[in-house]
Amino acid sequence: AAALAEVGRGHFGLGGRKTAELGEEDATTLLAHSLPALRGALLADTDGLILEVDRSPEALAFASSVRGPEVSQVGAPCPDHLISTKHKPLAVSFDPAAEGAEELSAAFRTGVDEYADWYRGYYAANIDAETGQFAIDPAGPRVTLVPGIGIVASGRDAQRARMARDLYHRAIAVQDAAEAVGGFRSLSEREAFAIEYWPLERYKLALAPPAGELEGRIALVTGGASGIGRASARALAARGAHIVVADLNLAGAQEVADELVAAYGRRGIAVETDVTDERTVEEMIRRAVLEYGGLDILVASAGLATSAPLTDTTLADWELNYAVLARGFFLAAREAFRVLVEQGRGGSIVFVGSKNALVAGANAAAYSSAKAAALHLARCLAEEGGPQGIRVNTVNPDAVIEGSGIWSSDWKAERASTYGVDEDELLAFYRGRTKLGVSVYPGDVAEAVAFLAGPRSSKSTGNIINVDGGVTAAYPR
Repeated sequence: AAALAEVGRGHFGLGGRKTAELGEEDATTLLAHSLPALRGALLADTDGLILEVDRSPEALAFASSVRGPEVSQVGAPCPDHLISTKHKPLAVSFDPAAEGAEELSAAFRTGVDEYADWYRGYYAANIDAETGQFAIDPAGPRVTLVPGIGIVASGRDAQRARMARDLYHRAIAVQDAAEAVGGFRSLSEREAFAIEYWPLERYKLALAPPAGELEGRIALVTGGASGIGRASARALAARGAHIVVADLNLAGAQEVADELVAAYGRRGIAVETDVTDERTVEEMIRRAVLEYGGLDILVASAGLATSAPLTDTTLADWELNYAVLARGFFLAAREAFRVLVEQGRGGSIVFVGSKNALVAGANAAAYSSAKAAALHLARCLAEEGGPQGIRVNTVNPDAVIEGSGIWSSDWKAERASTYGVDEDELLAFYRGRTKLGVSVYPGDVAEAVAFLAGPRSSKSTGNIINVDGGVTAAYPR
């Protein structure tokens, strides 16, 4: 190291800064708008992908330097890096002093398309009898250099994205030092390909556990701290998704996120969100984009309930039900739509509704009509999102008492009073009125949510799945 420092004295830094480095606020504002465009372009030939932004001083200096982007195209500095970073990164042409989010989004799309064309040609030119047994990897870059902003790494999950980031940090150091002492050299494309598609390396990759059906997908669950929302977060994570757990109860959301991280690695974050507040919903989506790169699934599960005869229903109760169950679903869906449209790869929105959306009942006019509004909103959004591949469906549960924040409130006592039973008899009452004679639990509803969120329902939108044990009056017709 000392010898390198002496020989390279005055030559480190790859020619110094060419592009001004943006501050954190300006950079994250740009990224929040443009990362979905990058992720959407990368999803052209893969089902799931996670992005990780690196704004470390080293990443910023390299991406913003005079010669860094040029030197990066020489090739990987270490054969071991090829599996995670490919032979070279994408160096985006972007000037943050003169261009904004729209230009960066366009640069991402154009850059990924051009890189993919190169990679397919690289594969076709170098494949031989030994490597021909292996299909081409997704053709997009694994590392993207953005002047003034830093580096964006990608991978099938957050762990692999971080590995690509960490390996490229080492590449930066090697390339800078090699240039300082006389010039960086790398393997030829043929040599790089022989290592990247080396049969022994491919055999090791084949030993990895099979991917879950939602691997690399990003799901946001409102009301994720308890009940159906918590069960949905668990179910989606078990299938491979990365989860943003959003709830007004931040401590509860953090507990769920911590549980997911302990079980699956870096696949859960918590966000404090009031779904009735436009600004906090926007921030919720922004956090999802900045943490993982975009969004694929929204589960709108935040809820509450009040019960009272009409003449005792206050305007405050009425407004509260509509604020959470109608406005809250609208705001979350609108912001999710914006990201999904920018990505251009479709997506799935699942509303957690209620049997009450279909069946009129006494002493719950505010709650039931708000749930009916959300149900019809889902149908409207299915019409609007269909041409863009965005599916919107509803799961209607009934009487899910276990672990529910709603049922730990006055709602339970009020519903027991409405039906003329004691509170401790309410679960048996609900079970007795179902055709299947069963109680419904959060995990039961989460199974339906996961089905509608994932690829097994890829040709379904505008639909309702009842998870209620069979309540005749709620049969859709």
